[in-house]
Amino acid sequence: MKAEACWQSESTSEMLFGESVLVLEQNGNWSRVRSEHDDYEGYVESSAYEHTDAATTHWVSTKATPVFEHPDIKSHVAQRLLFGCELAVSETNKGKFLQLAGGGFVWSAHCLEKNIRLQASMIEIAQSNYWNTPYVWGGRSTDGCDCSGLVQMLAMARGVSLPRDSIDQEKALTTNIDFEDRAAEDLVFWPGHVGVLRSPEVLWHATAHTMRCCIEPLPDVIQRAGSPSSIKRII
Repeated sequence: MKAEACWQSESTSEMLFGESVLVLEQNGNWSRVRSEHDDYEGYVESSAYEHTDAATTHWVSTKATPVFEHPDIKSHVAQRLLFGCELAVSETNKGKFLQLAGGGFVWSAHCLEKNIRLQASMIEIAQSNYWNTPYVWGGRSTDGCDCSGLVQMLAMARGVSLPRDSIDQEKALTTNIDFEDRAAEDLVFWPGHVGVLRSPEVLWHATAHTMRCCIEPLPDVIQRAGSPSSIKRII
């Protein structure tokens, strides 16, 4: 998703496969859209979306999963879908596979129904799916994400809806935690940055400092970025 209708424009967010958008206007080969999952607006290439009557029923709950041409792991891989992508499943009685409404088959153990979320902690989800993922400004996927994109996706996997940007996430969360009462799973905010505590002294975040998703001692981040603006609790 771009700030303006051209590839040279700043990337502001990322739409994942299967997510729904409201088309606000078309501008040549580009469309201004609003994401229906977080109301974020920006420009995408018009060729990147299509109308479908098939409602999404499942989501990809592992780092990535291949879409096979046939219900056979030796068949041609037509596509690679990432953590959080939404799927319209037409058939579930294909053994270990789910058949997609648009064609292709995915491994059923890599997916969950849309009303089911992961029982793992946000830290466990991050470790399994985002460890060493490159830092990409505007990214939300396991191929590349920024700090607020990572936090948004981790919260989504636990069934919590958060805004796209860290400034709006901080405003939306109302449970404030004193610094000395911080605990694992709390979100730590700075102006323009956010991370999730692995423990009171260790932060899990996507950072431009190392250009990857990683863990760092919280005191090291504070020394570099200054005192947090707030600590919030969401789960």
